[in-house]
Amino acid sequence: MPPARPLLLSLALACAGGLPTSAGAAPPPAASPPTALPPAALSLPLPESAASSAELRQRLDNPAGLRLAGRILDPSLLRDFYAGRNYQPAWTGSAAVAADRLLADIHAAAYAQGLPPQSYAVPPTASIVDHDLLVSDALARFGRDLATGRVAPIQAYGGLGTPTRPSFDATAFLVRASETPSLARLAADIEPTDPAYPRLIAALARYRAIVAAGGWPSIPDGPTIRPGQADPRLPLVRRRLIASGDLEAVHGRARGAAGDVLDHRTVTALRRFQERHGLDVDGCIGKQTLAELNVGARDRLRQIEANLERWRSVPRLLEATRVMVNLPAETLSLVEDGKPVLAMRVVVGDPKHPTPPMATSMTAVIVNPTWTIPPSIATKEILPKLQRDPNYLAANNIRILGAFPENSPQAAGLGIDWKSYHGPFPYRLRQNSGDDNALGQLKFYLKDLDAIYLHDTPQRTFFRRANRALSHGCVRVEKPVDLAEQLLGTAWSGKVSGAIAARVTRTLRLAQPVPVYLMYWTAWADSDGVVHFRDDLYGHDGRLLDALDRTASRMAGRASADRAGAPL
Repeated sequence: MPPARPLLLSLALACAGGLPTSAGAAPPPAASPPTALPPAALSLPLPESAASSAELRQRLDNPAGLRLAGRILDPSLLRDFYAGRNYQPAWTGSAAVAADRLLADIHAAAYAQGLPPQSYAVPPTASIVDHDLLVSDALARFGRDLATGRVAPIQAYGGLGTPTRPSFDATAFLVRASETPSLARLAADIEPTDPAYPRLIAALARYRAIVAAGGWPSIPDGPTIRPGQADPRLPLVRRRLIASGDLEAVHGRARGAAGDVLDHRTVTALRRFQERHGLDVDGCIGKQTLAELNVGARDRLRQIEANLERWRSVPRLLEATRVMVNLPAETLSLVEDGKPVLAMRVVVGDPKHPTPPMATSMTAVIVNPTWTIPPSIATKEILPKLQRDPNYLAANNIRILGAFPENSPQAAGLGIDWKSYHGPFPYRLRQNSGDDNALGQLKFYLKDLDAIYLHDTPQRTFFRRANRALSHGCVRVEKPVDLAEQLLGTAWSGKVSGAIAARVTRTLRLAQPVPVYLMYWTAWADSDGVVHFRDDLYGHDGRLLDALDRTASRMAGRASADRAGAPL
């Protein structure tokens, strides 16, 4: 069972303890966080006298912007807070102690949650007013970054898009900070609420410990190693599996496994490793398994950081009933009343035709659908086939729409000189329903989307493959009948197959729209704490991490204006 949702600051201040002995865990002790900045580095001793409210108002109303101690602040995060205080300072006198404590707690919490602690440090200044504004700015930015993420959740970063981004009320956050200076209470109200988030926070601490202990060794290239075979690389393979927690160790050595033979214990560990990396689970060390074994611990740590950032930008309250697709994992789950009730493999877009992350809703199931072929596919794929075989349309139950009489030979593509066409495909094409239809026998209609949907497929063998990024962008589902009957409810239980057999195209409306989330998770921890990784299928991790690095680099020298609402 997943742990109850913690106040993550408690984890932050404890900085994550040791690692459980489960797959994906590592035995070294957790790395210590960076030494917290002493209060003197966070703030200057301030005199008891109150700062001028007129000076505060002048700072915040300056049309040239707000630049303090070499940093650029965003007045929009602060203006309403100070206006509500009649522009009186918030962090002087006895409140200065509370401010120092909050800033020190932010340093620890930011580190534990994968946020850059130095982004929230307050530089020294001789001005009471400037210091007050800098403290409020650091608090507000930390709250915003935890509540909404540091960069915009655009699709190029694997995000769902800015409309789904959680909101953050900087004024309310600062008021609460000034009245109840407990970062744990403040964070509990704004951090991600899904149990997957604290599990990934724990994984962050574990992989930091692995990195701090030196990571794991790289294994030289060579031929595939199969169970029972000998290979001089096996001791190195065991060290690698021990470091990631896949192989049990005693005093640093594999329990009950030694020598150069791929023995049963090591095979079991390899199968565990393969399962949590989405590989063919065969216990062999082939090309793909070797490549995953050789991904560095620091790279895995960065994957976790990227996925934590995505979680912070996900809506806080996901609907109790919803369809969830993890694109890099190529899996779908149907959740009802907050519990998974159906899981299956899916085929997603290949890297040249990526399936976009998105939040949408499903409104209908179409039985025996037709397929209106996108112009890009008609031009790039069907036209060359017609130029080689003029009978291609007729052989695949495809017709030209609108240009010729419905039952004429030309509507089937016959009698047309296809070799004379070199530009965009000149006609609209539709594949009629049937056993060979590219959408299979069921299509799951997604609201307001013409080109992306979930559907069946006649190519059932694809679901047996470990790598299922094979489509033009749509999501092909492994168990379409099961999914349809579960979504349509008890009235359709056991009846969808009969509707398919009738060979009539029908639209079955859902009783109410079901939310659908196409997510991009390349790292997650399951309810047992086992950490899973997938390849960065579309490069979204790389772009997101670059954006985060640029943001952290700017903040290391100065606090930038809030650009989080727009792509970097």
